[in-house]
Amino acid sequence: MRTIKAGLSGLILFVLVPCAFSGDKEPEHRSILARDGLHDPSNRTLTLLQDPARGLKDLPSDRRGAVDWAAALRKGVIAPRTGITGKEPMKRLDSVIIMTNTRNMPHVTFPHETHSQWLECSNCHSSIFLPVAKGNAINMNAILRGQFCGVCHGKVAFSPMVCERCHDKTHPGSPKAWW
Repeated sequence: MRTIKAGLSGLILFVLVPCAFSGDKEPEHRSILARDGLHDPSNRTLTLLQDPARGLKDLPSDRRGAVDWAAALRKGVIAPRTGITGKEPMKRLDSVIIMTNTRNMPHVTFPHETHSQWLECSNCHSSIFLPVAKGNAINMNAILRGQFCGVCHGKVAFSPMVCERCHDKTHPGSPKAWW
C-alpha cells in the first residue's frame, strides 16, 4: 500500500496520482470521469487522472463501501499535510464530546482528535459550530440539510447515513444492536 499525502491550509484534499498514458487510445476511466458531472468532458487532461476506483481500492471502507478516511489515517495508509509545505503548525485536540440529546438513539461521540488531524479549529469554529457547550442546536434534520456536521459529512466525509459511526454510545432506552 502506498501513502497518499495531500492537503492545503488544514483541509485534506485527495490527490489522484497521474497515470501513465501514451498513444491515441483513451483510458476507459476518462469516459467515466467525463460523465460524472464533476469533470469537464472536453478537457483532454482527464487522461492524466488516475481511475478513482483504482486509486481508492486499497483504502479501508465502511459498511457502505465508502472510504473510511479516519481508519486510513489511523492505519498510516494516508498522511495528510498540515498545509502546502507540510511544515505548517496545526493544533491537535484530544477532547471527546458526548452528545446526549439523541432521544432513543444511542448518544453521539464527537472525537476532536480525529477531526483536528485534518482540519484547523478555524475551519469549524465559530462559523459552523459555536465553541460553547450546548451552544449548537444540532439535529439530524439540520445535518441532512448540510448544516453542522452535514457541511462535510455526506460530501467529503462519510455519509451521515452510516448511523453507528456517530451514534455509538448506548444508554438506557436505546437499542443495544440497532443497526
